Amino acid sequence: METIRAFETNLIIFLQSLGPALQTVMRGFTWLGDAMFFMLFMPAIYWCVDALAGLRIGMLLLLSNSLNGIFKMLGRGPRPYWVSAKVQPLVHEKSFGIPSGHAMNATSVWGGVAREAKQRWVTILCVALVLLVSFSRLVLGVHFISDVLAGLALGGLLLLVFARLRAPVSKWFWGLCLRNQLLVSLASSLLLLGVALLVRLGGSTWVMPSTWAALAGETAPFSREGALTASGMWLGMLGGFAILRAKHGILQSAEGQWEKLARYQLGILGMMVLYFGLARLLGGLSDQIGIDWATAALSYLHNTLLGVWVSLLAPLLFKSLKLARFEPMW
Repeated sequence: METIRAFETNLIIFLQSLGPALQTVMRGFTWLGDAMFFMLFMPAIYWCVDALAGLRIGMLLLLSNSLNGIFKMLGRGPRPYWVSAKVQPLVHEKSFGIPSGHAMNATSVWGGVAREAKQRWVTILCVALVLLVSFSRLVLGVHFISDVLAGLALGGLLLLVFARLRAPVSKWFWGLCLRNQLLVSLASSLLLLGVALLVRLGGSTWVMPSTWAALAGETAPFSREGALTASGMWLGMLGGFAILRAKHGILQSAEGQWEKLARYQLGILGMMVLYFGLARLLGGLSDQIGIDWATAALSYLHNTLLGVWVSLLAPLLFKSLKLARFEPMW
């Protein structure tokens, strides 16, 4: 094990010795696997390309993000710069190292895009992006190659399982009445959150080795924020879409030219207002309450509202401004 770790560390040191130009390029590619980038990318698909494809890609992203956090807390692996002062952390990360979230998310989401597009050039582009995002994590010194390989494997497995189960699960879910669809959305959201919180609880007595702590800087390896974000947005996206489908129909995302740009700009503006404005409001409220579970509940609510905005409220705004229309589904 020590021999493998030494090889992985030396590989990162070599890659970082190739100079700042490579590091600058890799910073750009690493952003294409970042959860924040995908939160800007997924609504573009939902509002401007294909609403159903956008929903599926969003579900893949949230599942990948949630599962990655769970596996990280189970694996409890260090990042390269936690164990070697010779590795430069060109970006700072607070979570555990294995599996790589960027590699896992990139495989899941860009793989999902390739499956939705069903075009050879898109598939080639998506594969290239997955590889470049994964490689960037080595150059930036935040992952060992084993972390990246684990992320690629888990992302690929998630993509395969999602593809196999999509049709039967969709048929069952959309066959339910709206009330039951909302109940399933809530139950599945709480399941994702509950599993993550149980795993987090299991690490409550874990203490970071002093040698890691000396190099790691600020860390929060058992943070619950990732689980609250993924589970809350899962409820908002799926529940909001179910309401929209039942009451109005499906957003015809492919229609329009300048309307697409207007939809995206308005939608992202609304997301930013909710993300920053509501975060400040709820943050102040949680400070006044001063109760830990209440703070978590407000964070969950905040992310649920973000999901509802993307899937339901923004499309209704588009329709009211004559920027979009709906059609019945099934």
